[in-house]
Amino acid sequence: MENSVNAKAGVDVEKLVKQFEESVEQFRESDEESERDRDYYDGKQLTDEEEAVLAARGQPVVVFDRVKPKIDSLLGFERKLRADPRAYPRTPKHEQDAESVTDAIRYVLEDQRFDVKRSEAAENVFIEGVGALSVTIKEGRKGLDIVINHVPWDRFYFDPYSRRRDFSDAAYMGIVVWMDESEAGSFGEGAEAILQECFDNRDWSGDKHDDRPRSTAWVDTRRRRVRVCQHYWREGGKWMHAIFCRAGFLREPAPSPYVDEDGLPECCILAQSAYIDRENNRYGVVRQMISPQDEINKRRSKALHYLNSRQVIAEHGAVDDVDRAKIELKKPDGYVEVAKDFRFDVADPVQMAAGELQLLQEAKNEIDASGVNPALEGDLKAPSGRAVEALQQAGLAEQAVVFDGLRDLTWRVYRAVWNRVKQYWTEERWIRVTDDERNMRWVGLNTGEGAPVADLDVDIVLMDAPDSLTIQSEQFEMLTEMFKAAPQGIPLDVVIEASSLRSDTKRRIMEKINGTGQENPAVAQAQAMMQEMQGQLQQLQQALADAEQRAENAQGKAEVDRMKLEVEAFKAETDRMTAEMESMRINTEASRMETEQVDREVAQETDFAKDEAFLAAMAAIVQPKIKTGRMVRQEDGSYLFEVVEQATPMQEPMSDAPVEVMNGA
Repeated sequence: MENSVNAKAGVDVEKLVKQFEESVEQFRESDEESERDRDYYDGKQLTDEEEAVLAARGQPVVVFDRVKPKIDSLLGFERKLRADPRAYPRTPKHEQDAESVTDAIRYVLEDQRFDVKRSEAAENVFIEGVGALSVTIKEGRKGLDIVINHVPWDRFYFDPYSRRRDFSDAAYMGIVVWMDESEAGSFGEGAEAILQECFDNRDWSGDKHDDRPRSTAWVDTRRRRVRVCQHYWREGGKWMHAIFCRAGFLREPAPSPYVDEDGLPECCILAQSAYIDRENNRYGVVRQMISPQDEINKRRSKALHYLNSRQVIAEHGAVDDVDRAKIELKKPDGYVEVAKDFRFDVADPVQMAAGELQLLQEAKNEIDASGVNPALEGDLKAPSGRAVEALQQAGLAEQAVVFDGLRDLTWRVYRAVWNRVKQYWTEERWIRVTDDERNMRWVGLNTGEGAPVADLDVDIVLMDAPDSLTIQSEQFEMLTEMFKAAPQGIPLDVVIEASSLRSDTKRRIMEKINGTGQENPAVAQAQAMMQEMQGQLQQLQQALADAEQRAENAQGKAEVDRMKLEVEAFKAETDRMTAEMESMRINTEASRMETEQVDREVAQETDFAKDEAFLAAMAAIVQPKIKTGRMVRQEDGSYLFEVVEQATPMQEPMSDAPVEVMNGA
């Protein structure tokens, strides 16, 4: 059958088949090593032959897996280090529309569960050494939808002469899958004939097939399955695309249907590798852990074997029945009768195992030092939190190459998503987005109010701050602790801004704090009391100044010193009361916020769990009591503020709180 040549593109299917087979053949040994890396992560660290040898020796089969915790630690930090996209305008006229671009990208990421798929790609990077994603489109219910897919490492093939970690210098790359005959036949006219040619050619068939995409067979005759390649290659400075099996094209060669920022065809596959050796083989973090992991398993097995064994050095004739003596030596309370004057020495199993245990510890230290230190795994043996953080940062620094690569892969995915939005979302479209403060809102694209999406000129960048809610929570907790320690040093609005409250809730709170809302009577009374105390302080300071001018003798100077002490004491008490009044004001606002919060929850039937958590935190910051009383002069001339504490009802305003200030003159 003649379907191997496309007359329009002038591309022979044999050329593309050779590219694919070149990649498979070139990386056959490397792929086997990558599969071994995956086995070590899964805990399969001994071959059947090795287990048989150990069984023949009577040596226990031991796997003390240190690889999986190491990789899981890296995957955990990968989740913490995710970054959100942000669009910035390149021209002033698109400044207002840039936020809509950000919303559109975030909508696609959330809809496609990109965080999960990125983690799957990151796992491939850490273990096998190569992770890949694709950004394509498909027909949806309301038009074309953007699709992000994880490409498993063993379904991704590429130019073996590529040297860069991001494959930007690759001449070709693609995705290989196995399809049922019916699925592959859905590509259109002529597909069934091409598939039949594949099944008729015995040189392309295999009797047994384990569904590994990179096997040598093109056809599984027993299960009626065929291998299909989605192939991208560079030609004339642009990316071409075709879908083929061994007999011909299922989708004819043509320029890639996806374009970049400049309108040029681009490859929809985005990949990243961890490390590259001199033979262009890609490998991950697991590779450097295999040797010490083997050492750990070997030494632990031998140590257990020694502890369960008895070595005896004896002269001939020392015992009457050697076999019986061996049985007795295996018992904890065994008894062996030895002939007089004959040598019979039993080696200490602990001493025999000591050397193996020492080598075991050295192997564990070696694997612990292989980039993922114990601090990253949760072993927080450090004198302080800052010391722990320093250790974790040191561990991350050793993996900086890998994490930088994942960050770059994320950025390229964000750009590809935006390119698909510009190219295919040309009609009016409404999307529902959720911002960082959990506010849901509708965003309209191509509605006529702003510039069309296709005309927007923006830069896509990664936000410096991770998108993890844990970071926000930690910052809020730190600010609340600082506010408790020094209420005057940390503005309350800074604490509120760092919270996870909804933006409208923050706005109402700030209005009340800044005085634009209704003032609580208790707060007003407290402010009046403080003004009166400030007046008393000024009177005392003036009296002190007058006394200093009249002081002519020792008795007058003593009176001045006494008055200085009184002024200092009164001033200290005034400062303390100022802090108390600030706490009372905060408590009042927190109580009012809680009341309003409950009302909104009942009316809207909305989950405000984080708002409630914030209000609870605010209630813990402030003191839930109002302090009132009077200034009383003591016998030594100092002043003491006598307080009366009244519990503040959380659901009622403190309008009836008594406030009384008496002169102590």
